[in-house]
Amino acid sequence: MIFREDGSIQYTLTRSKRAKHVRLKVSRTKGLEVVVPVTFKKAWLSPILEKRSEWIRKTAKRLELPDTVENLSVIPSTISLPVLGCEYAVKYVPIEEISRLIVEAQKIIRTSTGALSVEYKGTIFLPEEQEQEVCIELLRLWLIRCGKETLPELLEDASEKVNIPFTKVQVRLQKGRWGSCSSRGTISLNARLLLLPPHLLNYILLHELAHVRHPNHSSAYWNYLQSLDPQALEYDAAMQDAWRYIPLCFSM
Repeated sequence: MIFREDGSIQYTLTRSKRAKHVRLKVSRTKGLEVVVPVTFKKAWLSPILEKRSEWIRKTAKRLELPDTVENLSVIPSTISLPVLGCEYAVKYVPIEEISRLIVEAQKIIRTSTGALSVEYKGTIFLPEEQEQEVCIELLRLWLIRCGKETLPELLEDASEKVNIPFTKVQVRLQKGRWGSCSSRGTISLNARLLLLPPHLLNYILLHELAHVRHPNHSSAYWNYLQSLDPQALEYDAAMQDAWRYIPLCFSM
């Protein structure tokens, strides 16, 4: 989603008063971002991108981004929730078919504008008449629903195992965090956690529970977290690449 078929590079340019140098950032959510000082001239950028093109390509490959914009597939044909051992097919059907399945559906998802989808017998049915953006919203609402049904119970189980109580839990699609813990013991979890391998999901649960005892990332915190999970540092490093498990429809 960065390189076009003609070899040119697609990017978003941001001018920052705080930037002193050109910075390149590659992510699943935004592709290639270029941050430059306010006085930077756009004409200066081409040689910089050419020089860094191999790094850009390798980083995009590591994040499992499509090679080119033309190969971009936002909505997958299947969605896996590893911790539940479930894989859901994604299928486009006429809205009449969705309406017919409502009575027996396991989940009914509706946007604020009235667009409708259902989960039925391991398949998520999306309305073929709707634009892609609407179908993405329906899938995101479906994932949040799954998260609210599953993650609080998983956090409760982890809390009991390590004997660390928390006040309450919230589940939503956080933009830049997998989870957070407030000073009052409220833990917020990203619904995208359901898309991760179970060992990384469990690591994030313990990571946030440890913040109930240590509300920072001091050495004391990391020592405490490693007492809960001896592989904590290994899993923390693995989380740097965790976005590769997230389908693009949930990254946007």
